[in-house]
Amino acid sequence: MALVLFYTSLVLIIAMLAMKYFDVHIVRHEVISNIICENDKRCHEVVGATKKVVSKIKLKNFHRFTVAVAHIIKKETIYFKRKFDSQQPKFFLKPQKTVNSNKGSVSFFLKNVSEYKDSLKNNKDTSI
Repeated sequence: MALVLFYTSLVLIIAMLAMKYFDVHIVRHEVISNIICENDKRCHEVVGATKKVVSKIKLKNFHRFTVAVAHIIKKETIYFKRKFDSQQPKFFLKPQKTVNSNKGSVSFFLKNVSEYKDSLKNNKDTSI
């Protein structure tokens, strides 16, 4: 299959080069040039209309517009940031509480150890 495709493309390339060499044109290009000419006229009309619109825009109004758009974007980003923050787990949003133990524990570890010892004493009392 690849061999047939290769030979077919080779013959077509040789035919195109031969036509170009002998300056043989099969299809007239007048249709394409007419389409390009019509589109060129429309393009000039569009460019002229945009120049008129742009010339009416004043720099002060454009600056106000850009500031208003920037303000709206800022408000929306703050809104989405707050919405994202509120959807995070409660663990991340809780403030860290300070531990005030009556036993004078130095750290969380010591507090946990003292609570564990107390729970062992309570279990021995209930088992008797």
